[in-house]
Amino acid sequence: MPDYQSDMDFLNDPQANPWIAWPLRLYDCAPITDGASCVLLVSADIAHNFTDRPISLAGIGQASGKPLHGAEELTSLSAAKAAAQQAYDMAGVTVDDIDLAEVHDCFTIAEIIATEDLGFFAPGEGARAVDEGRTALDGDHPINTSGGLKAKGHPVGASGIGQVVEIYHQLRGEAGDRQVKKANVEVGLTHNVGGTGGTCVVNVLRRE
Repeated sequence: MPDYQSDMDFLNDPQANPWIAWPLRLYDCAPITDGASCVLLVSADIAHNFTDRPISLAGIGQASGKPLHGAEELTSLSAAKAAAQQAYDMAGVTVDDIDLAEVHDCFTIAEIIATEDLGFFAPGEGARAVDEGRTALDGDHPINTSGGLKAKGHPVGASGIGQVVEIYHQLRGEAGDRQVKKANVEVGLTHNVGGTGGTCVVNVLRRE
């Protein structure tokens, strides 16, 4: 029987956590799961018929680009950058206005790539930001407060709406133990990728 003294002992055990494709091991990869998610999307003029604290969809961007296997670089998705800029422009915000984000972390490295593509961190700085705690609940850029696809599973078609649901609860202050520590959370973002990186949708949501 293994005698693990820490989480890292388990994660570095080649039998429990085998290599999939270096540097990714089994537990660096999101499980494909069954699941469902749902939101009620209505026009702003009737939103108060359903809740006293609506969350608005302030901006949305969708873009296509080369899938990862055909891209010039492996550490950035052109579709994500373009979709993010569309969403920022529509919402009238900059990356500095985003209080938290749910990003498509199908693999551990995908979260780092996403945070750089979205502009939270400079290229090459995303991993360091994680080590410094900047993406934690009390960090300056909280990322994947839900645990992300790696923690909650990846039900594919439901994953993107699941991200919206998490931002909804965060902006309303209803996330419980997952609630970000910022005093006044107003703007959240979701980032969802498909087609092996060839397409991306970014939503900016705002508390009214």
